[in-house]
Amino acid sequence: MPLDPRNYRLDLGRVLSTDVPLGPLAGIPLSCFTASSRNGKLHGKKTCGSLRSSRTVEAVTVKLGEAAERLCGTCFWPMPFGDPLVTFTNAVRDVLGVTSYTGPDPSPDVDFDPSKEADAAAVLAQGDYPRGDEHDEAESDRYARARFIRERHHGHWRHLHDSMLESNSAVAAHPWLATWAKPTLDALAAVIESERHAFAALLRPDALLDSAAITRLEPPHDLASKEGFTGLGDQAAPVLRRAWDDWAADTARSWLALEDDRSSASLVLHGAFGQRRKGRDEAYAALDELVASWCAQARSVVDMHKAAPRRLLAVSVPPTTFDSYLGRSRDPLSQWEAGVLAMYQVATNWPDGTVALLVPQLIAERLISDTDIAMPVTALDTREAGFPIDRLLVQLGPAASW
Repeated sequence: MPLDPRNYRLDLGRVLSTDVPLGPLAGIPLSCFTASSRNGKLHGKKTCGSLRSSRTVEAVTVKLGEAAERLCGTCFWPMPFGDPLVTFTNAVRDVLGVTSYTGPDPSPDVDFDPSKEADAAAVLAQGDYPRGDEHDEAESDRYARARFIRERHHGHWRHLHDSMLESNSAVAAHPWLATWAKPTLDALAAVIESERHAFAALLRPDALLDSAAITRLEPPHDLASKEGFTGLGDQAAPVLRRAWDDWAADTARSWLALEDDRSSASLVLHGAFGQRRKGRDEAYAALDELVASWCAQARSVVDMHKAAPRRLLAVSVPPTTFDSYLGRSRDPLSQWEAGVLAMYQVATNWPDGTVALLVPQLIAERLISDTDIAMPVTALDTREAGFPIDRLLVQLGPAASW
């Protein structure tokens, strides 16, 4: 086949090692070039450097299954983009790419000293930022380093999800690869689980519960009567309502403790005052008290649900997407959703991209009822079904179908 801009250049000799099962593709004809002896390597182009010393070069057509062990490791075979061999070699490449994450050495993205990991967990158990106004630069740096370690674990964990979902999708489209791919994907599953534990150790379950309660709160209606906001004049009520809206939206999507997540409300107040100074300090102090009262309301909701039994849910793990405008990946999961997924996972069914969560009642209710949740959710009942959790996940099948 002549080279054409619409053709895909396949490095078959690099991808199709002899242990890769070809399935129904073993019988497809492959156009090659070989030395006149016909017993040497098969090449994708007549001008391959390995053929320079040959007196004559012949064009031959060989079945892929017979050609696999003789394919040149440096040649490319031109193929139309829609050719089954193109999608198959891409599937093999997806699985082979997994091995870069499953080796003995940790990923450079999360290769932190164990003492720094332990310190990050100890710091973040107290909060994301130093408490009070009296703290030195070294303490601020310590908290910043802890947040950085958590972000790295979170990002790498989600990147591993993408690799697992892509690889399983590739295998599902070529089911004869399943046995060959299983050891590699099992190793990746173990790495994902290890990374989940590392990430979850840097989260606070009480913060996730508090955030789950935010959507249960009623918006305040008496904001105009609050003391300390006279500097806002007749704009007090709408400004404070915007502060509430922004605070509630941000805290509901966050894994931070409520006390660490009040900047959105402060930004609204900052914009309302602009350059004016009169009444600003009093307003900020009053806002701190107001936000503290909202936090207390959320925790009262949490207290009301503490005695409720946990619930078992199945959720679909969504992949990240690439934002071409921003030039980077975008995660459909909020911080809160990612935190819940990491903290409460109890079983997985990676071929279908589903996991089981055993969550507090309050979190379960929000996952099921909140229309902004990026993960499809369904309730599980192992007692009614009579199956263990992992088998029940398999029975459900791909989450996209429920």
